[in-house]
Amino acid sequence: MDLQLDDQQKLLAQSLERFLEKRLPFESRVKQRGEGSFLAFWKQMTDELGFAGAGLDEDVEGFGGGAEAEMIVAGALGKALAVTPYVDSLVLSASLLFDLGEYDLVRLIAGQDALVVTAIEEEQTRGNIEHIQCVAQQAGSGWKLNGKKLAVNFAGDADIILIPARLPSGELALFSVRQEEIGGAIKPFRLIDDTPSADLILDDLEISASALLARGSMVSSALQKAVNRALAALCAEGAAAAQVMLDDTVSYARDRKQFGVPIGSFQALQHRMVDMFLKVEELSAASLLATLKVDDDAAVSAAKAILSEGLRLVGQEAIQLHGAMGLTEELRVGHYFKRAMVLENRLGNTDYHVSRYQQSS
Repeated sequence: MDLQLDDQQKLLAQSLERFLEKRLPFESRVKQRGEGSFLAFWKQMTDELGFAGAGLDEDVEGFGGGAEAEMIVAGALGKALAVTPYVDSLVLSASLLFDLGEYDLVRLIAGQDALVVTAIEEEQTRGNIEHIQCVAQQAGSGWKLNGKKLAVNFAGDADIILIPARLPSGELALFSVRQEEIGGAIKPFRLIDDTPSADLILDDLEISASALLARGSMVSSALQKAVNRALAALCAEGAAAAQVMLDDTVSYARDRKQFGVPIGSFQALQHRMVDMFLKVEELSAASLLATLKVDDDAAVSAAKAILSEGLRLVGQEAIQLHGAMGLTEELRVGHYFKRAMVLENRLGNTDYHVSRYQQSS
């Protein structure tokens, strides 16, 4: 098996890294956070580089790069700590809609003509779509939705929110709800890594009959495939963030002096940094596993379990080895640590994915 990037993949990776290094250095990222201009930067980036549909099928205006291209894009964004709707819209939502045959919607996503996000998580789901309990009932010619969706990233800015819900029969259905229909049900906030997110309080929310996109087993199957695709991209993002935390820690240990010598010369700290290095290599391998076997539930869950556990170890060690400086606003390692905490639990934590791996293998 050839695990090297081909020429097109290398070009994609190099273009993204050059752009992000130039346009989103750490100082600019902190300023951008304060101005709330994440989406403006995202639009500028996609307009200039045209990579948004890199992983999507050519039939829907994508470049046909598949999960491998998504790994490259997510990794570059993770390295730069860029807050974007890439995984939420271009990976998760686009993959879900493509499998359901909603090609026109996917084309809108690929062309950046619509921001579409998917509201999966509820209090009891924790990554498991089988535990979705949001209810949809027919009301006249339309539908009413009841339930609560948690931490829907970019929901306040989305043109369309995809909402999976249970019908009275117990089967899963998928609804496409426009921003103007959902209105006051969106309760916005920011995650600890500055990602704009929101809870959706669906209290007899009335939507039109045309909002129903699909129902039955096809929804469950397509949603799980889309979640797997998103998990693979998150693994790539997390592995890249872990590499930055390792690099910054090693650099800090070389510069920071104690008792007249660099702290990196202390054997005990060297051992801890070696442990970090080994874990980062493991995360990189896990990301590749999830990408190459994105249709294998066991492989994807194994990778996400490794990611969640590994990010915690690398992040905590990075903070501890930086001492009190680690959590200051001035050093970027603390910002990456916050992102690692979010990724650790996104779409299921270690315990869930270990259990899913056992059931799937």
